[in-house]
Amino acid sequence: MTLPHTPPPGSAAPHAATSAPTPVAAPTTSYWLKNFTPAAAPRHAPPRPPAPARQPAAAPAQLPAAADVVIIGGGIAGVSTAYHLRKSRPELQVVLLEARQLSHGATGRNGGLLWPALNAPWLKTAARYGPAEVQRMMAFELQCLREVTDFIRHNKLEEEVRYSPFADGAYYVYDTPGEMEAELAELGLMQQFGIHTDVQPLSRAQTRALLRTDAYAGAVRQPGVARVWAARLVAALARMAAEAGPAAGLTIAEGVRVSGVAPLAEGEALPALDEVCAWMDQEEGEGAAGAGSSSSSNNIVPMGRAGGGGGGKPSPAALSASLCSEALDPSATPLLKVSTACGSSVLARRVLHCTNAYGSALLPELRGALVPVRNHVAATQPPSAGGPDLPLDAAFYARGGFVYWSKREDGRVVLGGFRDVAPGLEWGVWDDGALDPQVSAALHAYLPQHFPDAFKGAAAAAGGGGGGGSRLATEAEWSGILGFTQDRFPFVGPVPGRRGQFLAAGFSGHGMTRTFTCGRILADMVAGTSPPDPAFPATWLPSTARLGAATPEVPGPEMAAGAIYAV
Repeated sequence: MTLPHTPPPGSAAPHAATSAPTPVAAPTTSYWLKNFTPAAAPRHAPPRPPAPARQPAAAPAQLPAAADVVIIGGGIAGVSTAYHLRKSRPELQVVLLEARQLSHGATGRNGGLLWPALNAPWLKTAARYGPAEVQRMMAFELQCLREVTDFIRHNKLEEEVRYSPFADGAYYVYDTPGEMEAELAELGLMQQFGIHTDVQPLSRAQTRALLRTDAYAGAVRQPGVARVWAARLVAALARMAAEAGPAAGLTIAEGVRVSGVAPLAEGEALPALDEVCAWMDQEEGEGAAGAGSSSSSNNIVPMGRAGGGGGGKPSPAALSASLCSEALDPSATPLLKVSTACGSSVLARRVLHCTNAYGSALLPELRGALVPVRNHVAATQPPSAGGPDLPLDAAFYARGGFVYWSKREDGRVVLGGFRDVAPGLEWGVWDDGALDPQVSAALHAYLPQHFPDAFKGAAAAAGGGGGGGSRLATEAEWSGILGFTQDRFPFVGPVPGRRGQFLAAGFSGHGMTRTFTCGRILADMVAGTSPPDPAFPATWLPSTARLGAATPEVPGPEMAAGAIYAV
């Protein structure tokens, strides 16, 4: 339901990142990336056009000198934004820069779950934003799930991206009666506002019968949860983005690390005309309004369409006009210079930061407000290869969301979390090239301890005896970096004080459901083709009021302060 992500009693004091987080050079390899390459043909799927040509690392001359939009980050958020921009404005030149390869950040390192949830404590969120706004957030969450599901189904991508709902649903399981009682109390408050009215509490006896273990005091079943292979989804989005407009209008450059974004300095030389956006017609060069006397040489299309068809005003019901109006005004936006570590640069009208946990590296005002947090995940062998065979085709959360696992399409188990056993909760850690030994040990021990019968064979194969001290045999184990905000909701929209720059980051360990639609929202804001979606929560905009320090515990009243529901 809410997954509060609160630290366990006695845990060490948290620490925020004190230097700029950047992707490490040698990350661990996830099961998702190890077993998939974009060139691999999907099983039982019709032939498809090739994906867009991807530029190799460190080839400065191969990057366009200028573009309408530069997107930084090649996960779901960034590639979804590129796809939706190409669908709505195919005439624009879009450049996507990724420091590693597509999906090699959090997108390719998660648990592969489309699980709708608030992802924050209900009471604290309602105290801060009001129950009506929390209702809006949860309604938008469900809209996000529908959009990504409809996209997959409409384009017949189910097999390619390994999408399928869990036949037996999803379960929150509880170690103690007290934990379950507190969760049900909060659930009752949410249901008063129409949230999670379709969930089903289960007693200890019912849970034991379903899961064939006596390890839990009870559970709550939630329908409507699905699995997906996110790296495959990104590959499909990149391919479809290429199909949506002229081939020269999309450049995806992997292995290109962005070192800075800044307005073009007054008097700074512009690239020669034949180097700037050569794919456009000369008459579109007038689009660089507001860039000064050299505007006709910049040859950059404005975001608003000619004839007043673009740059629509934000809906007051959805967005704060004071935050968005200037950012959406093409004439008010300077040219931005995007510099890269390989020495090249790209001029752009809009720069979109889709870098999640790494956002503060280029936007230092986010330091402390957007904190990297390391997560651990592992995948077993499928049952057909000697892996464990868990009961139910389902997904599970335990320990308030610190532990999760699910059965995949081939029967294998993907499980992750466990950072609550680390003294610092992995807070402020962005090294996904290493594993924490304490977290890894807890991860390997958990399922054999809680499902000894199902894991007996797997534990024996790993050298254990099938008992509570067995270590789980895995095919792959890896780490990934989450980006947490103070309130656990993402920053989506224009960056305060930085004209022409936008942000989609801080998904706080819950990006799988939200990132596809947030990419569309960002594309709509940037393209100016229509008013922003009125369903989008205004509270997700990256306003200065939201840039408070992110800590392991969400600030606000605890469950005892239920009086706010009297309003």
